[in-house]
Amino acid sequence: MVLSLVGGCGDVAGSRTGTASQQPPEAEVRTDREPVEKRFPQFGRFTGVEWAAAPLGQANSRVPGPTDVRLSGVATLAEADVRRLLKEYDWVPAAQPPAVLGSIVPEVPEGTEWRTSEEFTSEVTRGVYTGSFHLDPGAGTMVFDAVNPTAAQGS
Repeated sequence: MVLSLVGGCGDVAGSRTGTASQQPPEAEVRTDREPVEKRFPQFGRFTGVEWAAAPLGQANSRVPGPTDVRLSGVATLAEADVRRLLKEYDWVPAAQPPAVLGSIVPEVPEGTEWRTSEEFTSEVTRGVYTGSFHLDPGAGTMVFDAVNPTAAQGS
């Protein structure tokens, strides 16, 4: 007998609202830098960060295997790093505001002209995982949301 399982992955950005089954459980907001620095060295030496991580889907001990983890946060970038990012990548107005875990929503500034860069996203994710990165150059704020972000090589 052959058993075939098929699974899919949704868009990282998703929606800020959703049913309980669509949203990961409320995650604790953290401010330690190392996990974010290891996964997103392209941010440079950011001056502050608030982030959270939560498992996707419903935990089920009857189904073995790895758990997908969603990581969302807001980093305050150094002015020099904002200038570097603007010089190195083509940033365009974002089609949608950033979507993040519920516990991070209060940390995301409102009324901002968010910008995104396909080139930056590609360099950060290396095609290994999905992610979105929204930059507010004026405030020096980077909002990030990724599923299963891996540490950059050499970190």
